[in-house]
Amino acid sequence: MSNLLRRVRKLETRRTDNSGLAPQSEAWLDYWERRIERLLGGESQRETGRIPLEAVDAIVAAGTAERERESLQP
Repeated sequence: MSNLLRRVRKLETRRTDNSGLAPQSEAWLDYWERRIERLLGGESQRETGRIPLEAVDAIVAAGTAERERESLQP
């Protein structure tokens, strides 16, 4: 059983990023959006490390999609 648990833990570490969340999940996007907002707001950061490019791309894409929806409304 310990061999199986070790292998599962190893697979789980490959499925998550530094936030501990699965990339591209809703919780992952929320986590990085909040962290980037705090960073841009000038709050000191407890966490160290880099923001994944995928997080920045997802947030920019979400903002672009929202602006497009707003421009289509009469």
